[in-house]
Amino acid sequence: MKNKLLTLFNMSLVIFNIFGEEQDVWIFPTISYIQRIENYNTNFDFINSHYKYYSLEKPLHDYPFIVADNNYIYLRETKPILRIERKRIQTEADGFQTVQEGDTKWVIITGGGYVAKNRIPPKLSESYVSNFKRLQEFQEGLLQKNLNLRNPYFDVTFILPQVIKRVTLSSPFLEETIRGVKYLYNDDIIQYRWFYYYLNRGLVAMYFVNDPTPMVEGAPGNGVGLTIDIEFHIPSDNVVVLNGFVDMERRHLYKRNARMKKVAVQSETFAFEYEFEDYVHFAQIDFPETTNKVRLTVLEVFEGSHYDDLCISGLFTNPDIKHTRNSPLVYELLHEAQREPVTIFV
Repeated sequence: MKNKLLTLFNMSLVIFNIFGEEQDVWIFPTISYIQRIENYNTNFDFINSHYKYYSLEKPLHDYPFIVADNNYIYLRETKPILRIERKRIQTEADGFQTVQEGDTKWVIITGGGYVAKNRIPPKLSESYVSNFKRLQEFQEGLLQKNLNLRNPYFDVTFILPQVIKRVTLSSPFLEETIRGVKYLYNDDIIQYRWFYYYLNRGLVAMYFVNDPTPMVEGAPGNGVGLTIDIEFHIPSDNVVVLNGFVDMERRHLYKRNARMKKVAVQSETFAFEYEFEDYVHFAQIDFPETTNKVRLTVLEVFEGSHYDDLCISGLFTNPDIKHTRNSPLVYELLHEAQREPVTIFV
């Protein structure tokens, strides 16, 4: 009887933390779509496609990059894995969130089922830098449709295809010439931003490719009144926005440019308003029901300190297509992460 009571008590600790709050457990990348790079030029089949699954069964031992609950984020790109205490994540004056690791700080962006960061593991610094440069080259080749498909890295690198099909602004995109080079700040922010990279069986890195040219409206003024029409490949009950000019290498541009503050969200069957918080995160706007398209109308903006340009650095949907959040599988993956040796930031 005592053992049964102990078992029940331990199970309750999984679901509730010490304050009696219900736990929220999720993984990234979750069970979702996955696409081989060599198939980038074909229309992805969002209806009949294969999903990326995880398994703790031998010999697979396939894990997600992130396992997270209310208190901790576990990064599984190295061994021992990294455990970040959420309360140690700080919001800086420039709007970015950071984690202190020894004498350095690195950027972390969370929300909407995603985690992006610019941390480079010290023992893997050389390979990480080369991998990231390679993925940036992949992205440029994918966008320009001139990627050399005979590449051995394609065996371990995959695209996370996006549910958003098309984005249309009510104003033209901003174009400018800097030192003789033309830049177009268009809607390519929705393409080829997330890449799986398998380090080995059981260790996967998730790379978020920084885009130095976010989507920027080119009309006079600060963007109030701008409409953003978003179409989905399949019906969606949310959209995830990386608001503002987000460049991890040029962090000052976030506050210098305008960001959305309040938007009207409208489809054929619903309408409501949403207000953004002014820091760098993946903001998820939940709809009351699924829809094939939605319109965002900018009602208010956070003014830029230097420029009127209204910027958006990412438009996605929550990757949890199969709704695994708080599922038995996700709790099993969390327990596995909790049992492993961890590196704790101090």
